[in-house]
Amino acid sequence: MKNLLCILAAALLCGCASVGHKLDQSKVDQIKKGETTRDQVIQLIGSPDQITRAGDGSLTFQYIYTRATTKPSTFIPIVGAFAGGMNMQNQITMVTFNSSNIVSDVFTTYGANEMNTGVTTGSKPSLPDTESNKRP
Repeated sequence: MKNLLCILAAALLCGCASVGHKLDQSKVDQIKKGETTRDQVIQLIGSPDQITRAGDGSLTFQYIYTRATTKPSTFIPIVGAFAGGMNMQNQITMVTFNSSNIVSDVFTTYGANEMNTGVTTGSKPSLPDTESNKRP
């Protein structure tokens, strides 16, 4: 019984993983083209995960968030080989600044994939826990 509880606890701990910043979309919406400065963006949504510098002096901040959740059926012996998999959600927010460090563009994109194993392999986009125009 003790071994079963340890295995169950390990399975629950391994069931979900996330990488990157999960941003509050209402704060991203406060960023205004032609008005907001680089320092104000950092105050609103934090330091970026990646920075790209272009030859014209412009700068792009990238905020990347990914969450993967293993399907519970994956942990069932034998069944997991046929009906297991995971759900993945992601969001990328990019903020571009002109050479004067003023926002010239901002956009957010997000999506989801369902990855299956065995007989049910394939991909079905799914955003089960999101609402329209809101972050996962």
